Amino acid sequence: MKANRHLIFLSALLLGFGGCSTREEASSVPFGNVMFVIDTAVSGTDSALRDGMLGNARLYTAKTPSSLSPLGSYGYSGVIVVRAYDNMLYAFDACCPHECRKDVAVTLDGYFAVCPQCGSNFEIGNGSAIPSKGPATERLKAYRVSDYGNSRYRIFN
Repeated sequence: MKANRHLIFLSALLLGFGGCSTREEASSVPFGNVMFVIDTAVSGTDSALRDGMLGNARLYTAKTPSSLSPLGSYGYSGVIVVRAYDNMLYAFDACCPHECRKDVAVTLDGYFAVCPQCGSNFEIGNGSAIPSKGPATERLKAYRVSDYGNSRYRIFN
């Protein structure tokens, strides 16, 4: 009887972990490996993204890499990191999902990312990256952001 309870507990535990998906959301943007670290401390190289700097964003690419990860991986068309209005960091691929071309990256325009090719606007200031104008119907591809300690964050997929 005791063995059955342990088996039931173990099964429930495994099912619980199985329900927590770590896969990326579906996107028409092709896969691009993402792995780099940023430093958002007041004296850090990415201080524009520090705690409280709501709405600030920065684009990272192989040509403009993070100083902590000069040989990092920067997605398909680059990675936008934004300090959203909820004071959380969010990361998105800079590839417009309507264009899906590596050579067409959105540009930063205040609280929006704008595709120079099709004119689609994506709301990044709120951390959603949903299209608000233009032909795009899909949000920018999202990546993970995790606390790396001492005002450093790891951006990855």
